[in-house]
Amino acid sequence: MITLVGIGHVFSIKKAVKYLIKIRRPNAVCIELDKARYEILESGTRDEQEGPFLMKRLRKVYDKAAKIQGASVGEEMMGAVEAANEMNIPHYFIDVEASPVVSSMLKGLSLGQKIKLAGSVLTTSVLPKKQLEEGLKKVEEDPEFAMEQFEKAFPTLKRDLVDYRDKYMATRIRELSQEYSDIIAVVGEGHMSGILKNLQGLPLNEIHLKEVKGIAEKIENGEI
Repeated sequence: MITLVGIGHVFSIKKAVKYLIKIRRPNAVCIELDKARYEILESGTRDEQEGPFLMKRLRKVYDKAAKIQGASVGEEMMGAVEAANEMNIPHYFIDVEASPVVSSMLKGLSLGQKIKLAGSVLTTSVLPKKQLEEGLKKVEEDPEFAMEQFEKAFPTLKRDLVDYRDKYMATRIRELSQEYSDIIAVVGEGHMSGILKNLQGLPLNEIHLKEVKGIAEKIENGEI
């Protein structure tokens, strides 16, 4: 069985992710990370000045959203690593290396798309707290719609940042399923649909972000 757990990188769901892994006791855990991003998260030494201007602004948006949620960006993925280590089961980073993909993606954008993307990122970065919270809620409630809107606005980004990685991660999971009979894969909610499509024919189970957040709330309230 392959269980996909949908997460959001700015939500306070680390404990819920660890809970799901520990209660289900898989043979292996797959995580939407590459080694370089894991090392940055583990060390906490991210260089805020590194990378293109748009990426630096986008990181600020993520940090702002995470702060509103009482979380830190990527803590849920670190929780998956921690759970696997505590249970002494193998874990695998299944995502592509981010830097080359981002560089290629930016080079492939037309000037008009770059201007449009810059405007979108800058506008989001200055949104009031209430509007940002509303936006996060919409993504949580209807991730498919959010992805459709993203594809309409930025088809090239959807292809390079989402579709390509969906196929890559699904291929890694499929390969690992030949070795492990029970896998949990912790991936962004926006990747769930694409990965599921690319894993058709295998036994699949889905736990979406909304349910993960519900578990997080129960843990917080001492209900589980």
